[in-house]
Amino acid sequence: MPVFNSQGVEISYERWGTGDPVILAHGFAANRRQAWLAADWQGTLMQAGCEAILFDQRGHGESQKCYDAENYAIETMAGDLLRLMDHLDIAKAPIISHSMGARITLYLILHHSDRVSAAVLIGVGESLLLERMDPAIMSQALLSDEPWNIENQAAASFRAFVDSTRSDHKALAACTNGINRELEKDLLASVTVPTLVLGAQHDEFSGPVEPLAEAIAGAKCATLPRTTHHSILADPAAKDIAFEFLGLPPPVHYEHSW
Repeated sequence: MPVFNSQGVEISYERWGTGDPVILAHGFAANRRQAWLAADWQGTLMQAGCEAILFDQRGHGESQKCYDAENYAIETMAGDLLRLMDHLDIAKAPIISHSMGARITLYLILHHSDRVSAAVLIGVGESLLLERMDPAIMSQALLSDEPWNIENQAAASFRAFVDSTRSDHKALAACTNGINRELEKDLLASVTVPTLVLGAQHDEFSGPVEPLAEAIAGAKCATLPRTTHHSILADPAAKDIAFEFLGLPPPVHYEHSW
């Protein structure tokens, strides 16, 4: 698997297809395989004549693990994405992102709008505008020897997800402490990048999408019925809405008979 060096940290990535690049940025405790490959986002983008760029965020998947919170500052993680674009000679591209990846993409459209042609933010919502959970609650849950005794429902749910993806608990505990920077809400009204906020009807973490979309200048939004924070990427409607927003040909969905 190709890797590149992002200021001393090795980041794994892969490229699928040819054509105009589209970058896919996964969320916390996920990886490029679980988030995108499993639902064939890369194949669907290839059908649309695009090149799909997938990568593992630092601390995730096959990318290098760091164990100090300072290594996961949001500007640092956003820098990984920018340096990946530089490494691949991509001046500007649309980004499809989920959860933490969407939070990183928000940082990019606020501070590096010249590099993002359009942003699809999946799995984020009103919670970004509200007071954030104490990161210590999440990090303690990730490191707990008794996960069955975790009282905070959101932290317990993420701990179960981390266990299911066989992720590095210590690296993710550092990540949740490092990236926990409050959203610069006063800058959202000045966003110039076309933005879509796409949410799940039963998202137990992010809340409704409308308040966030209303805060972002010119943003559009949609909510997918019968989906959750973690299932939304596998719903064919997510591709339908994202592709229409990006001006791409409608996805072709295949029904399997096995």
